[in-house]
Amino acid sequence: MIRFRNVNISFGGRTVLKDVSFEVQDHETVAVLGSSGSGKTTLLRLIAGTVKPDRGTVEVDSPKIGFIFQDHRLLPWRTAQDNIALPRRAAGKPREEARRRARSWMDRLGLQGFYDYYPRQLSGGMMQRVSIARAFAVEPEIMLMDEPFSSLDASLADALLRDLKQVLSGYRATAVYVTHEFPEALRMASRIFQLRDSTIEETFVADPATALRDYYNRLIKNASISYGKVSS
Repeated sequence: MIRFRNVNISFGGRTVLKDVSFEVQDHETVAVLGSSGSGKTTLLRLIAGTVKPDRGTVEVDSPKIGFIFQDHRLLPWRTAQDNIALPRRAAGKPREEARRRARSWMDRLGLQGFYDYYPRQLSGGMMQRVSIARAFAVEPEIMLMDEPFSSLDASLADALLRDLKQVLSGYRATAVYVTHEFPEALRMASRIFQLRDSTIEETFVADPATALRDYYNRLIKNASISYGKVSS
């Protein structure tokens, strides 16, 4: 379980989160939706314990945390399997055991045959798959995902989103998925939290299909209004 209780945190005199309270149950996936600078990454860092709140408490039931970043953060001088194996090696696991687990996760993510490829030899999507495999190879009980597909094109992001959701459903980690895209949040999570003006509130979605249709209708309407202003 992850529990925030009246959490406040500021940086450089700017309030990032104010009186934030919410819970994530064991084996649940939630999405945190917000614009750039709304505090999404800070929230993940609080869960990971890399920053501490100014006031309030953050309770995290397990120290076994995996993290999927916006950029892949692979070491260019290591092969794909050795990038994945590195966290287990750092934890004292034998080299062959760590590499065997790395290959197992690469297979699950469609990377068979690319064990000994270096990052420069992989496409952007493949590098992000390696990053995902690295996060799961540490056997996390909590998975944190910070806009992991925002740098990829739409079709590739869609495929990786589908694969990640499938892996999560089988692995059953407690997961927090951060995004600024409502459709992504809707696809990934059982519950959606909106970060706005330093506070958080849950967005209830009774019918995901209707919510998604309404979202795209608003985009089309706003685009039409903007186009009309430019034309005039």
